[in-house]
Amino acid sequence: METMILYEKEDAFILIAQHDHARISGDLVSAWQSQLFHSEERKDELAYAAYEHDSSWIDLDRIPLWNDAANMPFSFRDFPGNIRFFFYSLDHVQKTSEYAALLGSILYTTLAERFRNDDTITFVEREFARQSAIIERLQLDVSLLQLHAKTLLLCDELSLFVCMEQPGTPRNQYEWFANGFPYWFDRTGQTSLIADWKDETTIQLHPFPFKHEVETSLSYKEVSKADIAVYGIAEAYQRAELLAHKIRFQQAP
Repeated sequence: METMILYEKEDAFILIAQHDHARISGDLVSAWQSQLFHSEERKDELAYAAYEHDSSWIDLDRIPLWNDAANMPFSFRDFPGNIRFFFYSLDHVQKTSEYAALLGSILYTTLAERFRNDDTITFVEREFARQSAIIERLQLDVSLLQLHAKTLLLCDELSLFVCMEQPGTPRNQYEWFANGFPYWFDRTGQTSLIADWKDETTIQLHPFPFKHEVETSLSYKEVSKADIAVYGIAEAYQRAELLAHKIRFQQAP
């Protein structure tokens, strides 16, 4: 079972696994302009955090669950929080990199605090304890940590944007992010980064925080509603072919 990212078409659902979404955020973090950090320190661990922060879902990303009330698969928007937060884990990441686990934990708690409820309290408290312990052990530069955490959050949301909308969707039709993404890095004082689909494969950004045009690929399954009616969501998902859609991020003119 999983908290897939999805959107609906007339005759099918587009389903994207969490770890495939994270892979795009990793590609974006890897292309980030180094001068925005003022340091090369721990940059590889930041990229590792981006690529791996949703890897606890890999084994669970096999069987989508059907939401009877909505007549569609559960997504990250409506998946029951008491189940979702039980499976969010960074222990395996921490064995490789404490710093990457710290960044992933900050990302998780930032998102959880946006809709704090009874399902998130225990999770957030546990992750705050993880964060405090790692910061103390590593004696970290908190200012650099904050920049890295903000970078991870922005790249995660840019990746989420790619996954939530059909490629080429006009900005005035975005479900989220029509007003842009919070942006902390521009010396001119600009506080939002704007993303626009130029066409079905190209996203233009202003400002552009990457050192070059970023090419990445979105893995997904298109599961037909007819197959779901015949086989059920689990088998229909297994029968669907894994597809890939090339995506480019480039600077807006």
